[in-house]
Amino acid sequence: MNTPASMLTPARATLVACAVLVAACATPTASGPGAPPVSEAPVAAGAGGLFGSGLSEALEPQRARLAQLLRGTPVAVEATAERALRIAVPLKNSFEPGRSAVRPALAAVLDQVATGFKPYAATSELRIATPDDPNARVAGRLPKERSASVRDYLVARGVPVSRMPVLAATSGDAGVELLVVDRPLNAK
Repeated sequence: MNTPASMLTPARATLVACAVLVAACATPTASGPGAPPVSEAPVAAGAGGLFGSGLSEALEPQRARLAQLLRGTPVAVEATAERALRIAVPLKNSFEPGRSAVRPALAAVLDQVATGFKPYAATSELRIATPDDPNARVAGRLPKERSASVRDYLVARGVPVSRMPVLAATSGDAGVELLVVDRPLNAK
């Protein structure tokens, strides 16, 4: 007999814990007395297409799974006009100011991205972009260190480094942006 307690497997418990952690780190607060609550970033379905999002057979299940897991958090999961899967994690949930170490909330998202990406690694690419810190002593170095930190975290979870060719900087305080695109291994 399936009771609620028997349905909570270790994998499901981990997923629930990650979602709660991300949601807890992102609880919006008002900016002052009487201020309206801050709205959360949406989990978008993207533009129309074959699967409703315009994504391929490989990317659509990843989008749907991540959108479900991250619903109610400030993490945006959406299809782009270029038929890529975009995952955006706000900067405040990703890194401490001026630091490149992955914070626990970002780690929870990266764990889920790695899980969904690995089965399609032969035909997909994962591009990483992270923001600079306007207060950094050496401008431009921090985004590279942050992107490398995200890449190293994903490699430690089994994502092939050869499938993460582009490390870039986002503009402003956009946060971490992960872009998953369909690319055959021999594509240039």
